[in-house]
Amino acid sequence: MIEYMAHSGPNTALNCPIFICDFCRQQITGQGNVVWGEAGGYDGTPRQRTPIFATHKDCDHKFIGMFRKIYPVKDGWRDLWDDIGDFVKQLAHNATRSLEEQAGESHPHIVAMPLVRNWGQLPEAEDSSVDF
Repeated sequence: MIEYMAHSGPNTALNCPIFICDFCRQQITGQGNVVWGEAGGYDGTPRQRTPIFATHKDCDHKFIGMFRKIYPVKDGWRDLWDDIGDFVKQLAHNATRSLEEQAGESHPHIVAMPLVRNWGQLPEAEDSSVDF
């Protein structure tokens, strides 16, 4: 996830937005992924999406095991991911350009928030295999 980290150095004290891995809780620098889930959206069922999570590329498989305990495949959840660098570029683009001004149409969705306080204490999911 994106978090503010208090960071102080010579002559400065800043709150710095950084990506924190949702599996190991360490800062992500360089390569990483954003991960989210989606369910529904077919046959008139409402589309649901999870919040966006962040992982180191080395933590992806372990994170998906926990993720699928909260958002199970058997309940129709699909896990999706994107490279953090590409995500940041898209986010910066959309921060200065309204989707309403761009061609196409937006599709509404419901955000399905997790009810877990500590992901690290979840047992591994039955189906935690995933190819990135």
